[in-house]
Amino acid sequence: MKPAHILFLMLLLAAAIPAAAQKGLAVGALFDGRYRDIPDARETIISGGQLKKHKLSTYRSITLTDADNESADAIERAVRRDGADALSREVQFRDGRLFYGFYRLRRHNDLNRYIFFLNQLAAGGNKVILIYLEGSASPEQVKKMLKQ
Repeated sequence: MKPAHILFLMLLLAAAIPAAAQKGLAVGALFDGRYRDIPDARETIISGGQLKKHKLSTYRSITLTDADNESADAIERAVRRDGADALSREVQFRDGRLFYGFYRLRRHNDLNRYIFFLNQLAAGGNKVILIYLEGSASPEQVKKMLKQ
């Protein structure tokens, strides 16, 4: 097998492992690449080394700047669906919309899972942020990392 083929297979496997952690979550479906080609959107996927100091193994985020209500509503619905079964939650609503949410989900493969959501559209802003995190970090450690 050629080195290029081996590298391609390794990259494909590395991309599949973090996605498996979100299997069964509504927010997991949002990381299917639909936002990658939108100019005012940013999708970030980090796994492994950079996260170890935070006791995390997976970090996935979607940030929409100049977000429209349709996109914000789709993300909010997914977050609320997953949040309904969360072990703990901190939420704030503005005008009936979810403005802020921090959810500690049920463990999966012996790892803690978290969702952070911020919908600035609900407060007159223009940005929507969704972050999925996974690892051994406590909720307090995750919040500290997110504040940085």
